[in-house]
Amino acid sequence: MQIFLFIALLISVVAVIFAVQNNTPTTVSFAVWKTDGSLALVLLAALAAGSLISFFVSLPSNLKTRWTIRQQRKKLTELETSLATARGQLEEAQKIIGESNRPAQPPAALPEAVKPVDSQPASAKDPASGV
Repeated sequence: MQIFLFIALLISVVAVIFAVQNNTPTTVSFAVWKTDGSLALVLLAALAAGSLISFFVSLPSNLKTRWTIRQQRKKLTELETSLATARGQLEEAQKIIGESNRPAQPPAALPEAVKPVDSQPASAKDPASGV
C-alpha cells in the first residue's frame, strides 16, 4: 500500500514540474466550443478525462470479477463445511469399523472337565507319526 502512495507522490511532483514549465496560453477548440488556458492545464484536463473514461470502461469487467470472486469464496466456504462434515462422518465410521473388527477376548482358562474336541476323525490320523 505504501508503494502506491509513493508512486502517487512521484506522479504529483512530476505533474507540478510539468505545469510550471508549460504555462504557455493555448486555445482549445472542439466542435463549436472554444476555451483558452495554459498548456499544462489543458494537458492535465485531457489526462484526467482519459483516466475517467478508462475507469468507466473497465468498471463492468471489474465488477464482474469481484462478483465472481465473491461467488467462488461462498462456494469454497460451502465446500469446506461439507468436507469437514464428511471427515467427521468418516472418523465415526472408522471408529465403528475398528470396534467391530476387534477380536473377542479369549476366555481366561477352560475348566479341566471341558476338553477340546478332536477335529480329525481317528481314520484321518497319520499312522506313521504315531499320533
